[in-house]
Amino acid sequence: MLASPGVNSATFQVTTPSDEEIRMTRLFDAPPALVFEAMTRSEHVREWWGRLGEGYSVPVCEIDLRVGGKWKFVNRHPNGEATFYGEYLELDPPRRVVFTETFADFPDSPSTVTSELVPEGAKTRLIATVRYPSKDVRDMVIATGMSKGAGISYDRLDDLVGRLQA
Repeated sequence: MLASPGVNSATFQVTTPSDEEIRMTRLFDAPPALVFEAMTRSEHVREWWGRLGEGYSVPVCEIDLRVGGKWKFVNRHPNGEATFYGEYLELDPPRRVVFTETFADFPDSPSTVTSELVPEGAKTRLIATVRYPSKDVRDMVIATGMSKGAGISYDRLDDLVGRLQA
């Protein structure tokens, strides 16, 4: 699967609202319930999360979607694998989900992700705010090119919700 710009790519924005936060916003051509489903069901997450191009896959995608439930994703890429895991802290389907996220290579630097799904007519605006333990960690994440990867992943998510609606 080659990465190509999604229909709403131009709506993707990344900001830093505080020294410890990164906020990503993106418009999707689907109602909040469908976007929420695509973001929280493993069979769907495998199709978009971290799928940046040829040689990328998600061989492990475990989701126990409940407060206190755990999740774990393994992203296989051309240079190896990256493991992420966390715990669900709040669930208000299809409007909001809050969870911790830890990159296994840096287990002492967990973040907290708050994803809000806001209806805009027949579309949905995702507002994802990631809070890191420090400005240094936030800046390290920015330096990895995370925003480019997130933008491509969100393009894949938009493609997926389009197929699910068809």
